[in-house]
This record gives sequence, C-alpha cells and structure tokens, in this order.
Amino acid sequence: MRVHLSLLLVTTAFRFLSAMDVEHTLCGPGIPVVSVSVEPCSRLPCKLARGSTTTFQIQFEAEDDIGSFGRAELYLVTWGLAVPFPLDKPEICRSVRPTCPLQAGVRYTYTKSTSIPKSHPRMDTTLQWKLRSSAGETLLCVEYPVEIA
Repeated sequence: MRVHLSLLLVTTAFRFLSAMDVEHTLCGPGIPVVSVSVEPCSRLPCKLARGSTTTFQIQFEAEDDIGSFGRAELYLVTWGLAVPFPLDKPEICRSVRPTCPLQAGVRYTYTKSTSIPKSHPRMDTTLQWKLRSSAGETLLCVEYPVEIA
C-alpha cells in the first residue's frame, strides 16, 4: 500500500512539473482565453523535442452560444512569416470538453497532442494556435514562444 501511494505521489509530481501554464499573447480579438498549457514544459520558452509528442491545452469560456466549431490551425511564426504545421484530425469538436455545441458561460478545454518530426529543423519560434468557425472566421488566437530542439 505504501509503495502504491509513493508511486502515485511521484507520478502526480512529475505530471505537475512536466506541464506548465504558459504566458501567451492574444493574436486577435475573440473568445476570452483562461489559460494555455504545454506538456512537457517546465519553463519558457517551452522546449519541444524532435521525435516526441507534445500536448497543448487551451482553456476558454464562450461568451455566446457558438454551436459547433470548425477547425484548429497551428502555425510556426518565424521572422514574421506564419508557416502552417500539419495537424492530424483538426476538427475542434473532436478535441474539446465538454463537447460541442459550445454554449455561453461554459468553460471549455481544447486538448491536442501532436508529434514533432525528427526531421524538423532545430529553431526558436513562436507557436500560433487558431480556432476557427465552420465559416472560417477566427474565434480564438494565441501565441507563445517555443524552442524546437
């Protein structure tokens, strides 16, 4: 029993230390963002290892009934140029909890895990996440610095 409790405490501590709410900037008007977190990340800029999987979370609160979202988009912004980063299954409603339709006054968490290819170049960059409506309108946009190592 003692071993199980110790293992649980160590696992919880590791998870807490490996994920971090990151300081972010909004890149346009839109839905209020409550928090953004990256796992693994222990300090800014978050170090994303090539050949590994990173989990991103954006917590937001809908001000109006939105219904169903469209797609998520991820960009690497370097030297002012936003380069799309491919996402597997970018449909937002597959990755948001509570599930769609989105209703006013409810706090939602969008969670997406993605792999950084080993072949990706090492670089310091800014990640930009956009959540778009089914009509293509940007509903939420956040940015934060990362290092791809």
